[in-house]
Amino acid sequence: MEQQMDRKKILYVDDEPVNLSNFRLNFEDEFEVITASSGPEALTLFNKHVDRGLAVVVADNRMPGMSGVELMGRIFKIDPDPVRIILTAFTDSDQIMAAVNKGHIYKYVLKPWAYNDLRMLLVNAANAYSMIKTNKNLLQELMRKNSELVESAEQLRRELERRKEEEAIRRSIEVKMLGQAKLASLGEMATGVAHEINQPLSFIKIFMQAAKRDFKEGQFDEEEFAGEIDEVIAQVKRIEIITRHLQTFGRKSGGEFNQIHLPQVLDDALIPLGHRLKMAGITIDIRIEEDLPLVNAVATQLEQVFINLICNAIDALESVTDKRLTINFTNQNGSVVATFADNGCGMPEEIASKMFEPFFTTKEVGKGTGLGLSIAYGIVNQHNGSISCHSNPGEGSRFELTLPVC
Repeated sequence: MEQQMDRKKILYVDDEPVNLSNFRLNFEDEFEVITASSGPEALTLFNKHVDRGLAVVVADNRMPGMSGVELMGRIFKIDPDPVRIILTAFTDSDQIMAAVNKGHIYKYVLKPWAYNDLRMLLVNAANAYSMIKTNKNLLQELMRKNSELVESAEQLRRELERRKEEEAIRRSIEVKMLGQAKLASLGEMATGVAHEINQPLSFIKIFMQAAKRDFKEGQFDEEEFAGEIDEVIAQVKRIEIITRHLQTFGRKSGGEFNQIHLPQVLDDALIPLGHRLKMAGITIDIRIEEDLPLVNAVATQLEQVFINLICNAIDALESVTDKRLTINFTNQNGSVVATFADNGCGMPEEIASKMFEPFFTTKEVGKGTGLGLSIAYGIVNQHNGSISCHSNPGEGSRFELTLPVC
């Protein structure tokens, strides 16, 4: 039964009934043989069987009405896949060329044909047809896969474009949030900044009033005046440092990555916060490990992180008598670790675990946005670092910031 299913289908065309009978008798055990006695009949049968696995067409060349070459040419136009073989008793070279050029003939066989030779030719032709179909199927499958790849690539491109747009929107929102957080920080630091600037201004004012009085009373001392002028210049430079730092801190949240020394960032953060810490009665203990390596960072962004951590510590120490804030900088396993530890009120684990969530705050309404630590978390992530909070009620809180060294 399997052999029956594997038999290739052959269309044999000849105007001689005896030739049709002989061909059928010789090959119908091995092939499924279909016969036609003329070109038109052969075309009808070809159209009927071409989509049903018709593999080979064999035709006599000299037939009335339509020659074998003409028949093969028409068959080729309908479907070029079935293999075409011409049988003829003539050896005219013109006919051979016509058969090859017009009929696209696979083989040109002279009559009388030998059974074994023709059988081998039919087997080879059937195998050639199978090869053609296999290659076509593979090509179609390849084209289908290629089409799927093209579509997948297009989908990926669209997805990347979508993600790029979402990332741009996210970055824009982050920049705006960081700007708002900076404004909030500047508001919190306003009193301290005013005090830091007011002190040198008061000195300058007193000096100018004293100089004016000395001039008026004729008691002007040039040597004393020159010495105090140096102090005035120093106080002006102090104001200049504060205002320049505020300008730098208040800029947009971009900035370039540079190799920086983290303790210097802390010094900058303490400029506007020094008076507030002093007024709150907080003792700061700063410890810096020797030969602390540099980190690659945007200084103003990390300053924002430090300011947020210090401001949180100030709030946490509000109800404590002995107020202490310890800040450590150490080198651990190729990273610089900055630790901010206070002895404030502390908080339970369920609150500490939410400290970096946007809009989460334990402060009263109007006293906090809940954005400070979430923005700090985002900044540290952008610097390929990490930040964590460890706290227990009544035992204070410790924030640990880790950044890779350059």
